[in-house]
Amino acid sequence: MSKEFIVNTRQTTLDQLELPPTVYKYRTWEDTYHKRFITEKEVFLASPNTFEDQLDCHNPTRFDLLKDNQIYEYYFLDSKRINSKFTRQQHREFARSHTKRAPFKNKFRLAEWQNHFDEQYFKRTGILSLTENWNNDKMWEKYADNGNGICIGYKTSELFKYLGGGGPVHYMDKLPIIYPLPFTSDEAALFQRVYCKTSQWSFEEEYRTKMYWNFEASTEDRRIILPTNCFQTIILGDNLSAEAIHEIKDAVSASIGEIEVISRKDYITKV
Repeated sequence: MSKEFIVNTRQTTLDQLELPPTVYKYRTWEDTYHKRFITEKEVFLASPNTFEDQLDCHNPTRFDLLKDNQIYEYYFLDSKRINSKFTRQQHREFARSHTKRAPFKNKFRLAEWQNHFDEQYFKRTGILSLTENWNNDKMWEKYADNGNGICIGYKTSELFKYLGGGGPVHYMDKLPIIYPLPFTSDEAALFQRVYCKTSQWSFEEEYRTKMYWNFEASTEDRRIILPTNCFQTIILGDNLSAEAIHEIKDAVSASIGEIEVISRKDYITKV
């Protein structure tokens, strides 16, 4: 990547979490882009606006729920941040003035602002979804072409060196409400937006990494090339043809080298 990027490690890093030694990514072998995970040794950090779950990474900041006294406090602190030379009385005047004409009170202006925020957020955020469970029938069906794909095992400790912070996803019936500062901290908002999903997705048993760029990330920016020592194993789906298995083994040998390529059935007996 030619441009500078920012990796968020503040919320969850290897030193702060007990992570599984191996994390996995289900892929469809017939998909050209999925093949690149082997042939190019890359992972792709997707924009949240491509996710099937419309709420994933899209839990909005609820300015609309603020009461007048909270809006006043929000603008008072905002004034202290941007008007460092103001007196306390000037901060109060700033807060009172902005509270009266706060865009949060107008649902159309609020929607316009939220859409602009979402657009920039999606263009600058990348997520790599992984799982700790390689033997999940639902995952093989949904994300590996019903057993006609593969499951790539990565060494977690090595992988995170190149992708920064990450951690497990937490599942709940209802997503938490995120308020603006100072009512919800930046750290809490990050966790609630990125690492919380509704219970219907709990079958994924997901771990994820997050990257944030200080510019609008291109497709190439989102492609992260990994060294071969990040790869642990390649698990073959139950329904792959002999021809596909031969092609996969050749691709792994040519691109990654001598790592384990094993059928799902054999891997079950091994572990």
